[in-house]
Amino acid sequence: MSDGDALERLGNELGGDALEWHEPVHVDGVGVRTTLRPSGGEALADALRAIASCGLAALPRGAGTHCGLGNPPRRADLLLSTERLSGVDAFEPAEGVCHAAAGTPLAALRAAVTGEGWELPLDVPDDAATLGGALAVAAVGPRAQGYGPARDAVLGLEVVLATGERTRCGGRVVKNVTGYDLAKLYTGSLGSLGVIEAAWLRLRPAPESVRAVEVPPARLSVACERGLAAARRSSVRACALISQDSRGLRGVLELAGDAPSVERDARWLADELGAEAAAPAALDAIGRAQRGAPEPCGLRFRLAVLPSALAASASRLAAAGASLLLYPGLNLVYAGFALEGPEDEPGVERAFGTALEAARASSGALLCELAPPAAKRERDVFAPDPDALRLLRSLKAQFDPNGVLNPGRFAGRL
Repeated sequence: MSDGDALERLGNELGGDALEWHEPVHVDGVGVRTTLRPSGGEALADALRAIASCGLAALPRGAGTHCGLGNPPRRADLLLSTERLSGVDAFEPAEGVCHAAAGTPLAALRAAVTGEGWELPLDVPDDAATLGGALAVAAVGPRAQGYGPARDAVLGLEVVLATGERTRCGGRVVKNVTGYDLAKLYTGSLGSLGVIEAAWLRLRPAPESVRAVEVPPARLSVACERGLAAARRSSVRACALISQDSRGLRGVLELAGDAPSVERDARWLADELGAEAAAPAALDAIGRAQRGAPEPCGLRFRLAVLPSALAASASRLAAAGASLLLYPGLNLVYAGFALEGPEDEPGVERAFGTALEAARASSGALLCELAPPAAKRERDVFAPDPDALRLLRSLKAQFDPNGVLNPGRFAGRL
């Protein structure tokens, strides 16, 4: 059966105008012309059962803000959109928990909880991003130092498997999590093991005081030393060091907590590091910079390193011409490499080689978060180690043996 015949059969099985045909939406160079938008959890399950029975492959999609993350799809017959699975259907201010559908925009979720004295501990620079998408990619932003990783916000998930089976793991309270914590497995799996339908989230109390400050640029080794010291202050929930032309790295920090602690740490930063007040949105600008790559074309890598290797890793990357963004409190280094064009293979080879050497020298982990499609054709952007790859292959074989969900996109091109 051809792909066109299979899509026609899928449309007939689901009925009506379930399938939407449109101009190609390109995902790493692969054009997808069909979208399916289930209206609820049961419709999502029906859709996945039908997709599997027709032998098709689907790319789960929220708002599409992170669709550049991952390897090129091995096959992509349709987009499976969660945008109609939207809304906050439970919010318990007394408990600091809420339940929301996967397609809920983070901006709407934040608005729903902020007025009751809580904040959403998911730091994604683009408010158009959806809850399901942020969890599927385990989104990281500068405030993850204070918030913790995305998986820490998840109490429970409802997930629809590739077979159409609706499953639940965890619940609205921590004690509901018994046995294997599957919610942590699904978070960051890029929709390759199942499609998130909804989530129970643990919220954080809104801080009494929030303040942003800037530290003047300094040469790389000094800036890293300062950043590590600043990140240890109790009220610092975000610390970023960003390339500032030839002047070194500029520091941007956000302090949050009770007013006396914030005031005490702000004085320390001013006295010790020369920090000055910054615009409240300064850290949001850093988050947006994190998602970009050198213009007009380039690559962006993320390295997770040991604190002791932060300066050495950054120096190696800077010497190779990379623009830098460091989160000392998270032990993360973001490196951007400019290319002469999307087909600049020598530039791509140099960038990947430098990033991989920097990761290995620091016993760190490497992920290429953004690259032109041509740069991904023969490379695995996740650079997984062999032991992890064996485990991932086993999980994919168990959860999605027929390659219905995001085939080729996850580590090892699974």
